[in-house]
This record gives sequence, C-alpha cells and structure tokens, in this order.
Amino acid sequence: MKLEHGAPESERSSTPLATEPLSKLPVAEPANKQRLDPQPTAADELTWRALVTGALLGALLAAANVYTTLKTGYIDGGSITASVLGFAVMRVLARPYSVLENNITQTVAASAAVMAFVAGIEGPMPALARAGMPIATSALIAWTLALGVLGIAVGAALRSRLIRAEGLPFPTGTATAEVISAMHLARDRALLRARGLLLAAAAAALIAWLRDRWELLPQMVALPLSIAGVAASELALGVSVSPLMFATGLISGLRVGVSMLLGGVIGWLVLLPLLIERGVIAGADHGAATGWLLWPAVALVLSSSLTSLAAQWRTIGTGIADAFSLLTRRQPPSAAGPGSLSARLLLVLCAISVLVVMWVAQAAFDLSAPRILLALLLSAALAVVCARGAGETDIAPAGDMGGITQLVFGSTVHKASSLACGGIATAQATQTAQTLWALKAGDKLGASPSRQIIAQLLGAVVGGVVVVPTYYVVASTYGIGSERLPAITVLSWEATAAAVQGGFGSLPRYAAAAALAAFALGVLLTLLGKTRVARYLPSPVALGIGVLMPLSMTAALCLGALCLTALSARWPTWTREHIESIAGGAIAGESLLAVILAALISTGLL
Repeated sequence: MKLEHGAPESERSSTPLATEPLSKLPVAEPANKQRLDPQPTAADELTWRALVTGALLGALLAAANVYTTLKTGYIDGGSITASVLGFAVMRVLARPYSVLENNITQTVAASAAVMAFVAGIEGPMPALARAGMPIATSALIAWTLALGVLGIAVGAALRSRLIRAEGLPFPTGTATAEVISAMHLARDRALLRARGLLLAAAAAALIAWLRDRWELLPQMVALPLSIAGVAASELALGVSVSPLMFATGLISGLRVGVSMLLGGVIGWLVLLPLLIERGVIAGADHGAATGWLLWPAVALVLSSSLTSLAAQWRTIGTGIADAFSLLTRRQPPSAAGPGSLSARLLLVLCAISVLVVMWVAQAAFDLSAPRILLALLLSAALAVVCARGAGETDIAPAGDMGGITQLVFGSTVHKASSLACGGIATAQATQTAQTLWALKAGDKLGASPSRQIIAQLLGAVVGGVVVVPTYYVVASTYGIGSERLPAITVLSWEATAAAVQGGFGSLPRYAAAAALAAFALGVLLTLLGKTRVARYLPSPVALGIGVLMPLSMTAALCLGALCLTALSARWPTWTREHIESIAGGAIAGESLLAVILAALISTGLL
C-alpha cells in the first residue's frame, strides 16, 4: 500500500511516484488456503509482546518515513514489512508466535508508519513554516494525535459496511493476511524473506554512510555536459548514488520510471536551457529553476487528480452515500468483548480530538472554530470517499482529498486556511484508509476488530510522538527544499495555496502558459490512460513529478525500474517473492541512517 500526494493510477505502479501499491506484487500463496479460525481471545491476541514488537517496528518505520516523504513524496504503510520482521524476531527468540499476534504487530506498526502523512509532514506543515507560521512541537503532536484518532474512528465505523456487508477487497489488507498465513505455514521461506530485507537495509545504510559521512562515494555521478554554459553538476544533472531512489524504482515499475525520467529530461534538459537563454532564470540558480518548473509540474499532477476523480464518479457517489449513512444511522465500530474498545469510549476520544484540533488551529493559525469544524466535517466525508477507493482499487488518494479541501478553504484570510484545512483532510483520509487495510487483514485472519482498533490507536500514539521531533531534526539538518530533500510535495502545497490566493498573476514569466498547457496534457493523458494505448503513454503524475524532481534522482529511480524489468523477465518467481522485501529494506536502510545522522549532527555528536 502506498499513500501519496498526487493522483495515483491503476497501473504497475501507484504514486507520487505514482507507484503501484506493494500489495499488488504477487505474494506466495499459503499451501492451505482455508480460513484460519484460531478462536481469538484477548490473552492470545492482544499480548504485550505483540504490542511492544509492533510499537518498536512502528517507531522505526515512522522515523524512516519522515525522511522518505520529504525526499520522494510518498510513504509505505509497512504492513508486510512489519509482518515479516515481527515473525523473524519471534523466531530468533524461539518464542511461539500466533497468527493473531502477528496481525496485531503489523496493525500497530502500520498505523505508526503512516503518521508522517497524518502530521502533514509531506506538505502542509513545512509549507506553513516556510510561510512564517511554524507550529510548536507540543501543538503539532497534539494536532497529529487528534487527527489520527478521528481517522481511525471513521475507518472503524466503515468496517461493517465496506468489509463485512460489501466485501470490498482492500488488496493491501488481503495481501498482508496472505503473507502472515503463508509465513506460519512455511517458516523457513519467511526467514529467507526477512534475511533479504535486513541485508538490503544494511547494504543501503553502508552506502549512505560512505556517501554522507566519509564522502568516499559521490552524491551523484554528473553527466559530462553543460547547459547554457552551466556545468551539469551545478544543476544536479546526473545519476544519484541513492539506494532509496533505486529501490523506489524496483517497486514503481517500468512505466513510472520511464515517465519520471522523461519528465526530468523535458524539465531540465529542454525547458531549462530555453529559460536561461531568454533570461527568465539566471545561470545556475537552482532555486529559481525549481520555482518555475513547479507550475507545469503541479498542473500535470492536479489535472490528473481531478480527471481521475471525475472518471470515478460512481465510486465518489457511493462514498458520499456512505458518509450520509454514517451521519444518519448509528453504526457501532465494533462489537464489545473481552479486551475490546467500546464504541462509547471511541466517541469520547473523537469529541476530545475535535476540541484539540479546533484549539490548535485557533492558537497556531488564527483560524475560527466554525471554519475548522466545517473542514473537519468535509474531511470526514472525503475520508469515506478515499476509503471506498482504497477498498476497490487499493489506491488511497489522500493527497487528492487534501487538494480538494485546499481549493474549498483557500481564502483571502491568509494562506493558513488553505494549508491547515487541506492538511486535516489528508490526515483523516490517510488514517481511515490504513485502519480499513488493517481491519481487512484481521477479517481474513479471524481477528477481533475492536482489539485491532486498540492496536491502531497505540500505533497512532507511537507514530505521532516519533514523527514530529524527527521531522524537526531532519528539517533543521538537511533543509526543506534542498538538493538533499527536494520536498516536492511541500512545494506543490505551497503553489496550490499561492494560486488560490493570488491567481495566475503571481506566477513567473511564461509559467502561466506552461501550466495551462501542462494541465491540458494531464487531462488528455489521464483520459487516454483508460484506453488500450495506455501502456504506450507516460503517466501524467509521474511525468509531473519528474519535471520537478532533480534529474539525478529520477535517473536513479529509472535504473531501478529497468532492473526490476530485467529481473522479472529472467527470474519471475524469485522477483515476485523477494523484490518487495529487498526494496523495502533498502528504503528503510538509507532513511533510518539519514535520521540517525541528523540526530547526531543536531546534538553536536558529529
């Protein structure tokens, strides 16, 4: 499963990096496909070791995702990664570990992992800070936890309709259940998968250490050319030495990888020389180049998002009906039982969370209570729409929900209205989708939904407490919008807020025309993407991200995609079973090392 800023597509990959959800990679089928029915009790399901293991893994995934989202614009929920590692840890410790405990572990870990999006680290919060409206650490933690609770509550309320009544597939949840059951039936193969994940993480961390700390490896291999008299190295034209970007290509697939590289070539090797020649950009001003390219890039992503949503009008209409049903009919999130969470307690937590969000919005951003209350209501409705999309396609367009809310609440009051309200929508949609993915896995395994809600809440607390301080450390050490952390989605949020406030008159020279042309191209490519010629056309989302992202990073990602294609052709079975774990390990390895180095630098130890 992937969550992202841009509108993903139903192809070999989902987004922003328009990459396809990890769950869509085939997983090993269990030898016995009968439904597991372990007759769960609180004693053998909601155990301390399952919760603690999930919390520890969730903390690591949450910290890694802070760096990952600022560098690439996407995060991985990590449910399969946590399932594999949790199983491996208990096998190493020679402890009996049930299927239901493993499910609780992945529920806690995945809930924590997505909290970077719930906190708004992928866009709204850095954008607010760059606009002169930073939020205190304690206030951001409170904001994050409150929005996480609200998203979990919406997901819990939707379980009986989307999972039990309609039986939507929620492919990530189904795949997670299949992986868990397969591991407990084929233990040796599960350990091999875990070994590949850990080795990939160690190798990626070593490469990053040699590159960043000892400087024995370059940040990138520059192209041997110059653009309008400017050396390629000054404009990041080359191939990045980044295991994270290469591993992202292993997950994304060939269409996305080539689309991103094409976008980079158009942006940095075609448009940029023209802009320098016409005096729009002065020489090696990387910031000015990014500021101009931002507009056609955002237009491509936005047009694809809106067109995709319009094409899914039936799903949206059903989602709106779901939301109306939740408002007009009492629908308890789960049945009570030993060790369970009552619906009444969850409602109390929701009421407290609403008050917390309204208080933080007023204190930090000077937004009125009625405005935030309306944003919360709209966000809850959009979260239901997002949940249905996740259930039917495994794609959770959380960023799209935020973009829609940005447009609705963009006003002349100040930029905070658009950014904060958009962040509320993204947060609720993110945690709602994650909750339903987890509950789908539990439903397949015969788990207690109310105990999973407890695990989901614990994960939200762990993730919220971890991602906020990690974000401040990483941002202060590497800088938002730097070559190291391009923060493309942060720039996109800023651009949307600026466009809503100032209109096209605020754009640089020629940028408005480029944005309009890119918007039209995005609509055309999205519509053609529903036809038979889709496989021969670039992905508009990946194309837009490629225009904005440094060419060195898109080149590394494309190399990973080419490698995936070669491996799939030569060793298809091995690739299906192991590439997901290897790629996830490499992404986590570089991300975690970057976070550790940032912490050591900020404390003066390095």
